Amino acid sequence: MRILFPTDFSDAANNAFVYALHLAHDLGATVYILHTYMQPVLSASHVGQPEIVPEVYESYELQQFESYKKHSAFLHNLAKEKQLDTVPLTFLFEEGTVVSNAQEIIQREHINLVVMGTNRAQGFIDKIFGSNTLGMIRGVRIPVLSVPKESNYQQIKEIIFTTLFRESDEIALAEILQLVRPFAVNVKCVYVHKEYNPAIIGLSQRWKQKFEKDNLDFVFLDFNESIEHTVNTYIGQHRVDLLCVLKRNRNFLERIFSSSISNRLRTHAITATLVLQEGDDPGTF
Repeated sequence: MRILFPTDFSDAANNAFVYALHLAHDLGATVYILHTYMQPVLSASHVGQPEIVPEVYESYELQQFESYKKHSAFLHNLAKEKQLDTVPLTFLFEEGTVVSNAQEIIQREHINLVVMGTNRAQGFIDKIFGSNTLGMIRGVRIPVLSVPKESNYQQIKEIIFTTLFRESDEIALAEILQLVRPFAVNVKCVYVHKEYNPAIIGLSQRWKQKFEKDNLDFVFLDFNESIEHTVNTYIGQHRVDLLCVLKRNRNFLERIFSSSISNRLRTHAITATLVLQEGDDPGTF
């Protein structure tokens, strides 16, 4: 198991780092810590002295590297402080965008999961997830775990997977179950219905048989005001360590977090969210 953790060394990222360490410890995983930087855009006309342009670039890169070394030492000490310094860490310092570097590293190192910290804000989905996390969700084809700044890790025991019982949902469910098998975890497939649907019940029974070795439950919720309000109410009344959704559900995520904000529920503030791919389609999240 290999986890990629892109970081800008912010408070939200440092909190997510501790989360990633705990997760890696429980999964027996290695954490790849990625920090990226972008070179300033300069030209001879900007500087006035073409011969110093390479020196400016070199000086900037050196400053970035010195900052990277300082913060990397901080993360090492943080892991030691949390008694998680046995987790294998690999530090990566790369020029370029975080998404382009992540894409290359995911392929090269066979990464299974991306973990990123977010300082969630009120508003639309880009503010809720943050631009870097949103770019990662859009740009990579493996699950991305968004950890809000207020979220404290506790061993994952209860997972909610919102589903419409489509074929792509079944593929995503298999991916979730493979990820969490080291835990004694309970995965609840949550479906909101307005009326009894025997076809959905039949699909749930087929899933139950297919994944009979896993702790899989099905929760059928009666529609109340809206789908997002129904799910939020359930989350507010039960322990939920991880909310899992397919990437196609941008509108659902937008509404569920907006509903959570307006109703002061905990989904928006502290629930980590795992966004999964829908087959081979990168989607338009």
